[in-house]
Amino acid sequence: MSRALHLLLEQLDNKERKAAADLGAAQLQLQQLEQQQQTLSQYQRNYSEEFQRRGREGLTSHQFGHFQGFINKLEAAQEQQQDGLRQARQQLEQTRTDWMAVRARKQAIEKLLEREAERKQVESNRQEQKMMDNMAIYRFYNQKKR
Repeated sequence: MSRALHLLLEQLDNKERKAAADLGAAQLQLQQLEQQQQTLSQYQRNYSEEFQRRGREGLTSHQFGHFQGFINKLEAAQEQQQDGLRQARQQLEQTRTDWMAVRARKQAIEKLLEREAERKQVESNRQEQKMMDNMAIYRFYNQKKR
């Protein structure tokens, strides 16, 4: 049983390392998307401010249409980015859940192996004590015979 548990523990250790790497990758992906979102938001604010500034100075209908069309495209890009962020957050949570499940299984197997080692140690100590007692009895009887 112990050999099988050691093999299982090794497999779970590999799975845990992979799950931890996946979790790190998901966190990095989310951070990158959040950074992109911030950059896009800042660009949209700057562009809107430029539109307002130029609007006060006077815009032709063509320029107005161009600014408004581009702002609409930026808003659509923002919505797509928000969808991507939602998906990345869900992926991160799923990856975290998967990692925690593998980790819990690994810890359970480690606990089983630890208990098995403790049981073997107790049994070994008991055997050693029995052997010492038998040797003491043997010496006692041998000394009495003399």
